[in-house]
Amino acid sequence: MIFVGIACRKKDFDAIQKEIKKNNQCKEIQCICVQNENIENLQNIKFDAFVIHEQMSFVNNTKALEKIFSTLNFLIINTDKNKKLDILNGTRLTVITYGLNHKCTVTASSIKDDNIIVALQRDVLNKFGIVREIGEKRIEVKNNLDVYSYMLIFIIQILYCKNIEY
Repeated sequence: MIFVGIACRKKDFDAIQKEIKKNNQCKEIQCICVQNENIENLQNIKFDAFVIHEQMSFVNNTKALEKIFSTLNFLIINTDKNKKLDILNGTRLTVITYGLNHKCTVTASSIKDDNIIVALQRDVLNKFGIVREIGEKRIEVKNNLDVYSYMLIFIIQILYCKNIEY
């Protein structure tokens, strides 16, 4: 089982998790919603990845967060919503950034009403030792997820699904 912690609102988490579970190649992924109320109880889980999808200001327990970060393989950050990340000082993690900023690892190169094109702008070595090369994927917009959630789903798929096409 691969544990992925996602720091976000519960409503967003439910929609993201539902989309990830639709992909049969990602069945080993167990997403866990991390919020201020439960972070202390989650600090002993060995997360493979931790996602900072919303602004980090909601986390009051930095000791628990530091303990979670100590065992991670991937830290995934929405840089449009998180500008000040002092907690990362001194950490040695593989950091994957996403947002509408052209410097992010993953961004949206085109946004339309019915689809978006998500772009991987740097090669990424996934959980299985496969290098995911620079490329783009068109994603059909089906529900009430925002563009950031689609980028996050794309990142989780390229990290943890062996045969994902893009």
